Formats: sequence, structure tokens, C-alpha cells
Amino acid sequence: MRGTSLAALFVTAIAHAQNKPPAAVEWLLAHELQPRLDQARTWLPLLSRPTLSLGRYRLPKGGTDGQQPHDRDEVYQVLRGAAKFTADGTTRDVVAGDVVFVAAGAAHHFHDITEDLDLLVFFSDARPSGGGMVAGPVPSEQTPYPETSARGATRIFYWFGLDSAGQVHIDHGQPRWNPAYEKFLNAPAKSRWRCGENFWTTLDTNIDLVIGGTEVPIGLYYVVLQHLAERGPELVLLDAQQVRRQRLDAYEAGKTSGGLVVPLRHEQAPVAASRLQFELTVDRAQRDRGELQLRFGPHLLRADVLMKPAR
Repeated sequence: MRGTSLAALFVTAIAHAQNKPPAAVEWLLAHELQPRLDQARTWLPLLSRPTLSLGRYRLPKGGTDGQQPHDRDEVYQVLRGAAKFTADGTTRDVVAGDVVFVAAGAAHHFHDITEDLDLLVFFSDARPSGGGMVAGPVPSEQTPYPETSARGATRIFYWFGLDSAGQVHIDHGQPRWNPAYEKFLNAPAKSRWRCGENFWTTLDTNIDLVIGGTEVPIGLYYVVLQHLAERGPELVLLDAQQVRRQRLDAYEAGKTSGGLVVPLRHEQAPVAASRLQFELTVDRAQRDRGELQLRFGPHLLRADVLMKPAR
């Protein structure tokens, strides 16, 4: 690649990714799949997205299934064939039309295959969530808890040539939607909510921001949600150092005070979110402007964002 700089290649790759988002619909047509199936042996990947992957898994009559446990939840749909299936110590007969769910980490395999098996296999790319304390030992004076909860992230990154001009990043727990949350989002509450799951939801920025009209200086913030009668739902950005000095865990969000208050617009979400989702978007029609969105169940909370990168 003579005459082509690494920076130019990087710019081209970024532009390509930005101008061509993944298609909302992707067709896997039978007449196009068949030649690929004819060439494949056991496994044929069909689709790979950030949240889901899909493939065809085929085993011949009398064949051996040598697969090992996976680190993701999995669903098998039997398209044709017959066999026995053992998972987590239980054995059942499976035939065309059966659907089997297998949790991440569970040992499983097909055996005693009496007819050629053809399986449609779905993998979730979400890691299992059981809560950061569920696997811990009996509480004592000092107790370590492994963190196993699902987390999400969103980021806006500025890049000019070979230099970064700044970025803002949000990392958050992703609790499942529960109708019990309706009360907090629709009516005033006396206490703040952690706005996530287990560890703190964090906003980390190395550029100055204005979110919902509130000036947000460079820094690391812990994020909570409050709902006051006169103002509705609001994000509160807490000084992380101050919270650390108090040794507060996120479940103690109700003990916090002060912080930068960000007003939110509260709307009906066009698509319900089964888990809490934060998203930072870019307004390509207006330089350095975007939006912060929170989706949770049928709710959409939004605030305009103004970014001030180093130029």
C-alpha cells in the first residue's frame, strides 16, 4: 500500500463505518444458503451482530458431537433429524420442531443420532446476569463479591489526524425492566436511584460538556436518578472522589447529596427496552452536538449534549 498512510486508512475505515450502519433487516434466502451449506461441514455461521449470532449446526446419523460448554446463552431449533440431547445431567429425545434453551456454562451434547441432524443455533452476546452478590459467601465483616451483572457502555470519541481531541464515555449496569419501576419514573420519589445495577453508573469525560443546559467539567462522575415533584426525572452527576471518600456503594444512592443536576425530557419510547440502555448520539447536522438517551421499559429520557473538544 505505497503512498497510503496509516492515518488515511484509519480515516477511511471510520468514514465507512459511520456511513454504513448495519442493515435493519438482513435476508438469508434458501437458494443463496444452499451452496454454502453444501460446502460447509458441521458449522456454518450465518449472522453476527453485536447482540446476537446465528448459525447452522449439522451432524450425520451416528456422528459424534464434540462441543464444549459455551460462555453465552444458546437456543437450538431442530430443523430435521432425531437424536438424544443431554444437558446439565438431563437427557431427552429431540426431533424436528423441538426448541431447546441452554444457559451459558452448562455442559451439553447430542448423541445417539438416528437421523441426520440439522439445527438452527442462536447465540446471545449478552453475558449472563445474576447480580454482583448472588455468588458471594455468607456475609461476614469483610466479604468479597464477584461481579457477574450485565453492563453496557456508550461513547463519543473525537479524532483528528493522528491525535485524539477528547471523548466522553458512560458505563452502566443493565437491570431488567420491572413494572415496579413505573412508580419512580412516573411519580416523585423521596430517594435517589442508582440508575443501573450493582456498581455505579459512571460518566467519564476528558472534554467539557453541556448536558441538558448544565455545565459538566472534565472529570469522572457517578450517575444517579432523582424525581422531584416540581421538575420530574433528572440525572444527578456526583463527584466520584467525594463518593469514594464516603465509601458509599451504588445501592446507597439515597444517601448522596448535591451533584450536577441534568433535567430530562420524559417521553414514551417507540420501542420498549427490556434492559436499561444509555446511548450517546451525534447530531451530524450540527457540529459538536448530540443527545443523551436513557431507555428503560416503555420510557425514554433525553437531554441535549454540547461537546467542547480540543481543537
